[in-house]
Amino acid sequence: MFNFEKEGQDKKIKAIRHVVRPSISYNINPAFDKYYDTVEVVSADGDIVEDVEYTRFENSIFGMPNKNYSSSLGLNLSNNFEAKVRDKDSTATEAKKIILLNNLNFSTSYNFAGDSLQWSPLRVTGGTQILDNKMAINFGATLDPYTLDNNNRKTNTFNIDNGGSLFRLTSANLTMNYTLNSDTFSGIDESRTNSREENLRSGGRADDLFGVAQDFADQSLNNNNQKDEEEPSALYNYKIPWSLRLAYAVNYSNSARENDISSHSLMFSGDIEFSPRWTVGASSGYDLKNKGFTYTQLRFERDLLSWRMNFSWVPFSSRSSWNFFIGIKSSVLKDIKYDKQKQRDQQL
Repeated sequence: MFNFEKEGQDKKIKAIRHVVRPSISYNINPAFDKYYDTVEVVSADGDIVEDVEYTRFENSIFGMPNKNYSSSLGLNLSNNFEAKVRDKDSTATEAKKIILLNNLNFSTSYNFAGDSLQWSPLRVTGGTQILDNKMAINFGATLDPYTLDNNNRKTNTFNIDNGGSLFRLTSANLTMNYTLNSDTFSGIDESRTNSREENLRSGGRADDLFGVAQDFADQSLNNNNQKDEEEPSALYNYKIPWSLRLAYAVNYSNSARENDISSHSLMFSGDIEFSPRWTVGASSGYDLKNKGFTYTQLRFERDLLSWRMNFSWVPFSSRSSWNFFIGIKSSVLKDIKYDKQKQRDQQL
């Protein structure tokens, strides 16, 4: 805890708290090199072209066994930074707590069994939230302690011993997400909570910037049947509910001295409720590197009380498709439905 308060002074920053959580892990993997054989590839002329390693477990359900023995020690250091500042509200009796960095993590490992390149690259990740927690910023970088030869292959020489810096930046990434909402600007869209939770469990994003699942028959991806029934009104409220999610992502790659921006894009996703039971949404973006639109999806949804209707359309790209669904909300009668879809074009 770093305390900046002094008697008789009312400073803007009262104190800063830094929490450090170190952790150590040990991992050992046996070698199954006895299950590997070397076969000779012979050309039509009878000449040996190359020697190829082969295992009978190749392309099996559980994959190939590990060939190399490893005994590594993992090191991880996580950090959290918070501050107490003077509240803008003059009537507040206590200082306001804000988060400077949600997390700042450093991780690497050392392989005792390796004969070279025993240190793995240092991975740095971090994240924070600004603008009253409306904008989330996440960043990451990979730092390699070893140098490259003239053929851009990693050698067993530390970069600092070769006249360079302590680490060599091989990759970096930055993502920023900002959410707007017509009501509370909280960044939470209640109508798609279940869909996002399902997407997260599948390893996807927490939003629909890359579109939403098109299996409309799956009740877990639609939560309209859980909405409270709204009281009928002769006139629709002039305030049209809407939500907009913006995201910016850039990735840098320099593993083999390419010094290149591998991806650079700006994406958006939004929904507008034109009436109490009509919702229109869209997800798209622009690739700043390749100068073109990213994956684009248009969504139309109609709540028919005991029924529901959905239409999703991907207008262009190699994954161009559409999906129409109408069916009963009740899980007991969920087999009473009609769905039609156009699959994306088959490619070799």
